Amino acid sequence: MTPGYMRWLADLERPDLAGEPETEVLDISFVPDGARLPGLASLVQRLAARFGDAQDSPPRVTVVVTVAIDAASRVYGNANRAETALAAALHDRLSTVQGRTGLTLVQTLPHVDPMSAHAVEQANAHVAEVATAAGAVVVPVHRVADLDVLTAGEDFPAMAAALEALGRRDRVGYLWNRLVDLAWAHWQALAPHLATAPKVFLTDLDGVLWPGTVAEDGLPDALTVGGLVGQLGHRVWRQHLAGRQRRGVLLAGISKNDPTAAQAALDGVDPAVPLAELWAAPDIDKTAATTSALGYFDQIAPHHAAFIDDNPGQQERLRTAYPALHVPAVAATPLLVTDLFRQLHPGSDQPPTTSDLQRTRYYQARRNGELVPEIVCVEDPTDEETLRRLAQLHARTNQFNMTTPRRTADQLAALVADPAWCVLAFRVTYHGSDLTDEIIGCAEITYPPDGPALLDSFLASCRLLWAGAQRRMFGQVQAVALNRGVKELTARWQPNGRNETYAQWYAHQQWAEPVPDGAGFSFTGTTVTRDGESPDDLLTVMARYLDATLQPAPETPTQSRVRDSDGATEVLVPGGPATLGLRAEDRAVVRSVFGLDPIGEDPRPVDLAPFWMDQHLVSRDMFAAFLRAADRAEQAAAVEATGEQYVIGPVGDARPAFGTGQLPAVVPWIWAQRYALWAGGRLPTEDEWEFAARGTDGRWFPWGAAMPAPPRCLARGSALHTITANRWGTSPFGVQDMTGHVWQWCSGSYRDHPQYRGGDTRANAYFLRATVRPLESAEHCGHLVGFRVVRDAAPEDQPGR
Repeated sequence: MTPGYMRWLADLERPDLAGEPETEVLDISFVPDGARLPGLASLVQRLAARFGDAQDSPPRVTVVVTVAIDAASRVYGNANRAETALAAALHDRLSTVQGRTGLTLVQTLPHVDPMSAHAVEQANAHVAEVATAAGAVVVPVHRVADLDVLTAGEDFPAMAAALEALGRRDRVGYLWNRLVDLAWAHWQALAPHLATAPKVFLTDLDGVLWPGTVAEDGLPDALTVGGLVGQLGHRVWRQHLAGRQRRGVLLAGISKNDPTAAQAALDGVDPAVPLAELWAAPDIDKTAATTSALGYFDQIAPHHAAFIDDNPGQQERLRTAYPALHVPAVAATPLLVTDLFRQLHPGSDQPPTTSDLQRTRYYQARRNGELVPEIVCVEDPTDEETLRRLAQLHARTNQFNMTTPRRTADQLAALVADPAWCVLAFRVTYHGSDLTDEIIGCAEITYPPDGPALLDSFLASCRLLWAGAQRRMFGQVQAVALNRGVKELTARWQPNGRNETYAQWYAHQQWAEPVPDGAGFSFTGTTVTRDGESPDDLLTVMARYLDATLQPAPETPTQSRVRDSDGATEVLVPGGPATLGLRAEDRAVVRSVFGLDPIGEDPRPVDLAPFWMDQHLVSRDMFAAFLRAADRAEQAAAVEATGEQYVIGPVGDARPAFGTGQLPAVVPWIWAQRYALWAGGRLPTEDEWEFAARGTDGRWFPWGAAMPAPPRCLARGSALHTITANRWGTSPFGVQDMTGHVWQWCSGSYRDHPQYRGGDTRANAYFLRATVRPLESAEHCGHLVGFRVVRDAAPEDQPGR
């Protein structure tokens, strides 16, 4: 049974570990012949067994013990041109091992005494140059060990016995731990080739990024408590994280601080730590937060992430919850940063890709609400760059792949030219950011002469950062098939060792039904993005976008009065110049999030005269008062038109059905017009309605940037409420209940039907935007439509205009 990490680490640092058997996961040999370091080799084996990836056979590792080369002695004697002689001898040794398979490590010379220190430094510069030119990896022995440590590595039990005979047991412990440090240095050189580097670092804040505790020490003291040397360790760790970030590693914070206080502390540290996301709360469950973080970052596997926290109990909880997660034993405060570095993978030795360099900017922009992704489907691409990218996606195996074909760019080009096939490339455009477009997915569909079409391949990059993006891709696959007149599409899920969670994921997303053999899916119907439905994660992105881009206009004092005819409260909408509709960037965001093009919402400048608008919707009690003033024929016609919402007494006494008097009046357009005329006003124009709902700052919803939800509007699916129920969703001019209760009639027409705006309780977020212009008649869609009345303002109603 593999011991827990803390027990394993403590055992590693015990001198009596020397001589115990270890699992040989590496094939280690030493050069020159006769240079035997079994004590070092056994420790490196233990590190590789703990941290290395599983291998089919033990990788071969050749370690050049430079100090054992004859020419090394001349360096310690300060001989003339000793470093040149050592470099030549090392070159010869490396030439004899270059034909071997595996990795070659070259040790630098350890220090011995102050007199030879300068010569050793000069010689090591030559050693590094020769080793690098030969493709070997340099192990900086001189930074962690002296000659005695290497000597102990030859026969540690014998050395320990000699020291204990002198009563120097503490010296035994010291030399063993220096030998452990030397083994760590060798593993750091091997790790980029034998282990997976973390792509995500989840870091605690208090005690790790800074020495103090924000909640106890306050700001700025929490950033500077303790001694200057101790503070330096935290600063070095921040610099290290920033360096990782520049190489494409994602950084996130998890903290038991109030989020505002945590962010204030992050803003106050130097150097800054560019977090892609922050999870913070005084009562935060860090295990649950880690689960959220892994899901947030591409559903990343735990072995691709590291968790840094100075609380031993928290460390152990995370190791238990996620055995594959990298959780070093962090000692703080102050932070033992060198000890922390030893336990971490040093990172890839390959230069970061463009995608790597974009990754943190991507998440930071997402966190700040600066971008929204739009997935564009490119059908049958022919350009070489796109085909090469699709071939790269085919060559990878990840959790987003439903199928596992390995197609080259030439093979894909052949499918593009074959009329029985269709190749799709999915390009993502990042609205609101200067990030470059990139291909994140591909699919191939084959159309047999008989039977349904087959989705032969569907796969996506690990850069696919929202579940909503994959839903968009799948919707476009279906749309392409439907455009060819194919009404049935099938697909077969194929396991690749990492995509097990997707075995039923497609069915869970209501795209598919499992086929009878249990190994595939059948896709039918229209795209999943119909009617503007959108995944929750994309709605969250949109909310951040709105919050970041909306600059609310100053509040306008509400001026109101009561209308004599029906007792309605009117508020003054001051009018003036404004741009209605959506900016081009906003239209792109709507299209990206909801999968629908916002038709009819192009920007249009207006200059409106002031007008009075009903603060609330017209109620059924108010409409009944209008009916009581009408003749019996009109009353009967109104009752029939409104679906028995009203009862007419024997003497023309009209009243709403019992208990419904304060609900909004839901009536056909012609009856809304008749009521408005009777009340001394009219229905609002579309421009007036939208201006009253949005004001001049470009908001999408009457109340501002927040997404539609109680208490700003009724919950989706709610029954009708009283006309005064939604006072928290007030528009900039004090008009209430503008969206999310009932649609509202306007005076004009659009696409040959009376126009209405605002969205009812059955509408999703797409239709609750104040710019939406429904493309079909209310009767055709079965919408609930109410109304409110407007009246022109007299010059004296608004001083100064």
